[in-house]
Amino acid sequence: MSATASAGRSGALAGAGDAWLLAGRNMRHIRRRPDQLMAAVLQPIMFFVLFAYVFGGAITVPGGDYKQFLLPGVFGQVIVFGGMAGMCVGIAEDMRNGMMDRFRSLPMNSASVLVGRTLAESVRNLIALVVTSLVGLAFGFRFHGSFTDTLAGAGILLLFGFALAWVLACVGITASSAEGAQTTSMPWLFLLGFVSSAFVPTTAMPGWLQAVADHSPVTLTINAARAWFNGTGPGDQAWQSVLWSLGLLVVFVPLATRLFRRAVAA
Repeated sequence: MSATASAGRSGALAGAGDAWLLAGRNMRHIRRRPDQLMAAVLQPIMFFVLFAYVFGGAITVPGGDYKQFLLPGVFGQVIVFGGMAGMCVGIAEDMRNGMMDRFRSLPMNSASVLVGRTLAESVRNLIALVVTSLVGLAFGFRFHGSFTDTLAGAGILLLFGFALAWVLACVGITASSAEGAQTTSMPWLFLLGFVSSAFVPTTAMPGWLQAVADHSPVTLTINAARAWFNGTGPGDQAWQSVLWSLGLLVVFVPLATRLFRRAVAA
């Protein structure tokens, strides 16, 4: 093996180690501030109970069982809104309180900071999905698909959450403050989350809005997960969701890395 290849391999391993180290730092940060994790867990529970028992009787869904329709949509909301605190606000806070200056003084790849953040965000999403699943099971939801189907549904949700985290990282890096990051991200996350099939079938929407919702990555991801959880095939929506996630990663991973390096070098 040449010296260049050996150095490249060592650099890659060091970068991966830095990313895992920083992911652990972010997870410990959540543990020391349990209000963040509680918010991530309580919000989907409130969505499920509210829609299932307050609005559910007025909503007609395919198959007739609204709880079976609802819980995958709540999972989608966990993915969409959960990253706002962990990525947008968290990165903006670190950018403004001097934490990034400390990272810059350490012998590590600056991209590891963002990778560590997104890995920690994926773990937080996984915890929220598990807790929400247990609540859903307690209130009557059932996984009708096989164990493999259930894993595929969870995997496609987590993949989209990982991709969306990089989009939110760009918002957090460029925001002037944590409050600015939240204000900037909230309107389009709200539209992304609710103009979808999360809580109602898109067929109940006006024609122009249905066209938007049907092609939304949130709708495609939720519908694919919903199909797997209910034991039916997701069809084209699964690979369309994966393409959306991969496309977001291709665009926003290098963009977020470039913005971050520029910001810490300023």
